[in-house]
Amino acid sequence: MKILHLISSPRGEASFSIKLGNAIVEKLQASNPGSTVKTHNLANKPFPHLEEVHLNSFFTPVENHSPEQKAAIKHSDDAIAELQEADVIVIGAPLYNFNIHSTLKAWIDHIARAGKTFSYSEAGPEGLVKGKKVYVAISSGGVYTEGPV
Repeated sequence: MKILHLISSPRGEASFSIKLGNAIVEKLQASNPGSTVKTHNLANKPFPHLEEVHLNSFFTPVENHSPEQKAAIKHSDDAIAELQEADVIVIGAPLYNFNIHSTLKAWIDHIARAGKTFSYSEAGPEGLVKGKKVYVAISSGGVYTEGPV
């Protein structure tokens, strides 16, 4: 089993989402001896936020890419390759200001590409990355409800 572990918390050892993500990875490894883990710390090696050059590179045929577009699309292509290679994805998702950390959002923006990871049909959007199991390790320093449910 190939496990992709995404860390998005900038809090290091103090992060509960990292601790929870690590616990999930450990359980997966214990249940699947010989598993490999690729950890991508988005807080230490963030993906750039999408800019015009990224979007243009997504919608321009590869053979027409400028050198600038080739450099810009590499982040997305690498992230999609990591995603497709993995059998299981563990995503550490701390909540800040009622949302996920911007580094995780930037990664999602790079992997969500029409024609690569999803397509549109008459029935609506369809995912093209199949057969993956995803665990999301969510943590929050605040309570976002009126109390225990």
